[in-house]
Amino acid sequence: MSGYLSFIRDKLISSQEQKIPQCAILGLEGSGKSSVVSRLLYGTVSEDQPLQQTCYINVTYGKSTITVLEADEETSRESPYFQDILGKIDGIVFVIDTQSMRHVEASFEYIFSLFDKIPQKTSILFLANKTDLQDSVPFPDLLQDPAFQVIMDDINRSVSIYPVSIKTGENFYTAFDWIISRMTGRTPLREEVTPKRVIILQEGGVPAFDHIFDTSIEEHDSTLLGGLISALNIMASTIFESESVMDVVKLGGVKMVIRKMGGWSIVLFVDRDDSESKAQSLAEEILNAFQEEKERDPSKDLPKQIKYEFLTKIPEIAILLDQQPDRKDEY
Repeated sequence: MSGYLSFIRDKLISSQEQKIPQCAILGLEGSGKSSVVSRLLYGTVSEDQPLQQTCYINVTYGKSTITVLEADEETSRESPYFQDILGKIDGIVFVIDTQSMRHVEASFEYIFSLFDKIPQKTSILFLANKTDLQDSVPFPDLLQDPAFQVIMDDINRSVSIYPVSIKTGENFYTAFDWIISRMTGRTPLREEVTPKRVIILQEGGVPAFDHIFDTSIEEHDSTLLGGLISALNIMASTIFESESVMDVVKLGGVKMVIRKMGGWSIVLFVDRDDSESKAQSLAEEILNAFQEEKERDPSKDLPKQIKYEFLTKIPEIAILLDQQPDRKDEY
């Protein structure tokens, strides 16, 4: 193990030279560390996911690439190589198992054993995991824990905590948006563009998927959708087959960003003043994720759950879904 950790330390130094932010995922066994890595990589969590002692991998989050290091309790507590790694890392994610107060207390004891080895410049994110369990420790009770109060009183540290369910994805991306923005110095993803609605069209302009993020535009549903489909039906045989493609349409305070790939078209409604390049990039991410799911399930209509899961694979969209009322049943 020491040889592998020495290798990881050298790789982290290389990542630093390349200006790639580095994040360590820590927590007790069974807290959900490997599930964090799985959700970052694949947008979902597998029930059959094997347990790993140490994992080192680069992952893409939005437009950022970060190096993720997952380590078990024994490695993080006892390995001098890992202590050296902790002193060089940009961000720490502590996964807290909230299924019982005993697990919470054990988690904080573990955190305190490492706390003086983490530089004050390192941002720390606490994920209060397993909020989907019926008997999990209430979040307000966790915040009152004396150990956590001591941590939060350290005004020289950048620290935040979120109640999450890594299994379902609830609040996960909102939490990671915080730590990513701290490590990269970039504006939080949710502030760059404001998706209001997304429609995916088959060849000829027939809607295959439609989701509204901003319910204030629902009253214009028939006008927007009818006008869009009519325009696309009229122009599909010309504009979408030519060198010039209609890509942006502004209507009042709303802007429609349109992209076409592989026989499918996507229309992303955003605020009129939002960045067009960012909106186009986001539209392509959504359409790529949709096409990947269609390849796995070539049936005419995607199952309801898959419709929800393909959206959650995109951090910007998952953040919006975190902030929405629970609308999964509508898919």
